Amino acid sequence: MPADIVLIAMGFMGPEGGLVEQFGLEKDNRSNIAADYDKFATSKPGVFAAGDGRRGQSLIVWAIDEGRRCAREVDTFLMGKSYLP
Repeated sequence: MPADIVLIAMGFMGPEGGLVEQFGLEKDNRSNIAADYDKFATSKPGVFAAGDGRRGQSLIVWAIDEGRRCAREVDTFLMGKSYLP
């Protein structure tokens, strides 16, 4: 089982420099954190991104939905399965 899990929560404007570069995360062509859709996994194992950090500036309802789905993926990553909706 992995020792560390990182969930990155960024502000409304999407990812800014610093932390993304320190982790060495890949970015998409719009400078958002590149993460698999519906899996939320980034280019680094155990690092997940959702909401504005992954998709860019968007509505809060999208961020809430992605946060919930991302939590399910993190739970599966940690536990091997998830009972989260």
